[in-house]
Amino acid sequence: MSTLMESTRETKPAALTSVEHPLLVFFDGECGFCNHWINQVMEADHAHRIRFGTKQGKTFREVAKAHPEVANVQSIVVISRNGVGREDILVRSPAVRIIVEGLPGFRFFAFLLQIIPTPICNLGYLVVSKIRGSLLGKLSQCRVPTEQERELFVD
Repeated sequence: MSTLMESTRETKPAALTSVEHPLLVFFDGECGFCNHWINQVMEADHAHRIRFGTKQGKTFREVAKAHPEVANVQSIVVISRNGVGREDILVRSPAVRIIVEGLPGFRFFAFLLQIIPTPICNLGYLVVSKIRGSLLGKLSQCRVPTEQERELFVD
């Protein structure tokens, strides 16, 4: 996949983000590594600025219809509300970078992502994405949010 996906792109008019929840993160719900990482992010996101959805869900299928370039990308996909109320689509290290910005417990990681050039970060991301299945295995089903988490998840 080209690096075109790392540039800013506008999504459909129906907003997936809000001022209260400016980020929507789509992840592989069947990947043990991805679920572990999302759990860590949720725990660190005390402001609840991030909402989540699996790439196996209905909302992501709708996003993929509008933006076919993200349908098969081997990456998390982040819909980010920008300063003018529009939404951008981010993948790979730019997606991770925006997620960890300001999260306690991720400050050193966020610092590294700021000083290491994006192409090198993306290479590291691609390496991890290739071996992620062997790191924590594959789940037989997608993550089911708890009652308290349900408002942070989209279908």
